[in-house]
Amino acid sequence: MSLLSHVTIRARLILAMALSLLLLVAIGLSSLDALATVDRATRDLYARWLPAVHDLSEIKYVMASHRLRFIRAILTPELEERALVFDAAEQRRSDVAALSRAFSSRLSDPVETQRFADAMAAWDVYLSEERLIREGLSSRSPGEIAALVNGPSRLAFDAVYAAINRAIAFYSSGADRSGADAVATFRQAMRLNLTLFVFALVLMAGFVVIVVRSIGRPIEQITETMRRLAEGDRTVSVAGLEGTNEIGRMAAAVDVFRNYLIERDAARAALERAYEDLEGKVEARSSELRVANAALKAEVDERDKANRQLKSMQEELIRTENLAVIGQLSAGIAHELNQPLAALATLSQNSVRFLDLGDEATVRENLDRIVRLVDRMGILTSRLRSFARRTGAEREVIDLGRSVENALALLGHRHDREHMRIVLDPSEAPVLVHANAVRVEQILVNLISNAFDATRGVTDAVAVIAWRAAGGCAALTVTDNGPGFAPDILTRIFEPFFTTKSKSGGGLGLGLAISADIARVYGGSLTASDAPQGGAVFTLTLPLADAAGGTEASVG
Repeated sequence: MSLLSHVTIRARLILAMALSLLLLVAIGLSSLDALATVDRATRDLYARWLPAVHDLSEIKYVMASHRLRFIRAILTPELEERALVFDAAEQRRSDVAALSRAFSSRLSDPVETQRFADAMAAWDVYLSEERLIREGLSSRSPGEIAALVNGPSRLAFDAVYAAINRAIAFYSSGADRSGADAVATFRQAMRLNLTLFVFALVLMAGFVVIVVRSIGRPIEQITETMRRLAEGDRTVSVAGLEGTNEIGRMAAAVDVFRNYLIERDAARAALERAYEDLEGKVEARSSELRVANAALKAEVDERDKANRQLKSMQEELIRTENLAVIGQLSAGIAHELNQPLAALATLSQNSVRFLDLGDEATVRENLDRIVRLVDRMGILTSRLRSFARRTGAEREVIDLGRSVENALALLGHRHDREHMRIVLDPSEAPVLVHANAVRVEQILVNLISNAFDATRGVTDAVAVIAWRAAGGCAALTVTDNGPGFAPDILTRIFEPFFTTKSKSGGGLGLGLAISADIARVYGGSLTASDAPQGGAVFTLTLPLADAAGGTEASVG
């Protein structure tokens, strides 16, 4: 250990890697040399010997095929068939010539060239024998032809076969030599590689022993020290591992870490004592906050209850104002109903008399008038019933023109009695708003009633009601030609219980205040101003139905 304590682990690993690399290079070079030898032998085998054997075998086969066709031709008695067989034999002879030229063009060794030339010379001798047989074919008997075929012609063809077989044997022996050289070289390379591999294993085993003794055991000691430090044992140390290499620096770092843990344990003990003191203070403060939180929650609940009561009172106040308006309308509506009722009584009595007289036409006319009067009374009562029904603040899509029409119908008795001219200035297209029909009609009845009150005693009294859609909002104005507003009245006109009417004239001063609140609930507003030509102008704005996302509801 002391000998290697100053040699760094990096140097040891580099030395081991260098020796291993040298062995790998030696094995690689040996393998490359063997592969080169095998590659040369394989190239000779597949590029020289085996192709030559294949080409000579093909030439030999084509020569034999030519001879068989020639013999068949001379033995065929029919002339036409004999000519066809001779043509096939000539085609085979041409194939032999083409294959011979191709084979000889690839030869570069003079010995091989001469050997193949001798074989082709023997082939030429055989072809000359065939020409002699063919020239005297017509004048010779079958026995003479058979003697020629089995005599000189057969000997010449055997000489060709022997020459071709010698050439094939020469190339086959060359192929065998190439294969044997490749196998011998491969076996020699394998023996050398196996020797180097065994030496490498022995060398690596030696390095493993050195690494285990000089690196593994110190690291195990350091690991065990760290484990015991993690478990809380501060008495352990790494004595005996001092040095300037990595192991010595790791041991020094472990000692520093051990000292740090000792200091940290002392600091943690002091922190735990401080934490216990702080925890007592936090608990005391938390108790105070819980008491304050309970009081705050009770106050929030009380305010929520007050807000719910306020909302309920506002709803009830709107309902009360609605009933007050209905009470103001009841006298006029009763007058509106008394006239048709009196007419109904008179027409009924007359119908009975005319029925006794047999005047059915007059009876029918009276009954038609009765039906029209009943329809008129039904429309009036249905509008009053719709205006008087209890409703919440639910929203729906309503047509401002329809709401103006219903409000004027409810105030028809005042229009007939007080003779104020009402001019309507509607929009070209229907103006649909997102609000509540009863609440909007309540606002309109209030504004139109104020116009009646303001123009009382005015010659040629007139009120103009106009409504338009612009900029995502609907604006409805009620303009009269009354005296208008005094400056001090205009600033207070929407205050609750503020009114300019006399006590005998009725009114609590809540109509405009409640109407303004209703407009604000539905995202709109209600304002008042003096008209430029004199009189008062009330402007009601409400969000359009498509801008408020209420197009799914039905039109009220």
